[in-house]
Amino acid sequence: MNIWELSEKAEYIADKHQRLLSQWHLYGNTLIQGITLSKAKLHHAVGCNPDESLRFFLFDHFVIQINLAEGFNSHTIEYSIELRDGSDNVLIAKATIDDNGLIDNAVSNRDREKVLEHYLELIRPVYDSLYLAVQQNTPLSMALLQKSAVA
Repeated sequence: MNIWELSEKAEYIADKHQRLLSQWHLYGNTLIQGITLSKAKLHHAVGCNPDESLRFFLFDHFVIQINLAEGFNSHTIEYSIELRDGSDNVLIAKATIDDNGLIDNAVSNRDREKVLEHYLELIRPVYDSLYLAVQQNTPLSMALLQKSAVA
């Protein structure tokens, strides 16, 4: 392989990687807009993060963290929940994003309402577990959240 063939491959890789990152950023912006502009009372507060992930504070007690999975060219979005102090991180859901911004092969990352609905469906087990704990006056452990998310 000569230098020009290698250069073409490198450009192709860089372009595809940049396109994926652009789609990821658009997804993040769309989700933040969906949450902040929603009239529904979701009890989410947008958090700041110096890296590429999204953070939402849920009931000012939990942090929902959303990021692209580790690894070059990863198309997997991971949704996890942890305590506000950063402890007890639990993976609650996964989704995929393609180079065209399609989430789970069904939702355009440009459609604010659909992105929000998709996100809320992914984290629904968290709300269900919190609701049940409050309704039954029982404490909620992160282990229980993990079981409900996986089920």
